[in-house]
Amino acid sequence: MRKTAQQFTLWQVFRAPILIAVLSLFGLIAALLGDGAWDVVGELALASSVAATLWALATRRR
Repeated sequence: MRKTAQQFTLWQVFRAPILIAVLSLFGLIAALLGDGAWDVVGELALASSVAATLWALATRRR
């Protein structure tokens, strides 16, 4: 007997990409408009997208 695929809601599918987009936009604005500590905040926010990508590649199922 074949197992059926799990159904996800729209929010479950797009929750992570929306969060990454918001953090990236915030990081870009903070790095462009701020100075000093804002540069660090912007770098951390932009680095979150890289971290999410690396995490997804490391934990993906084959």
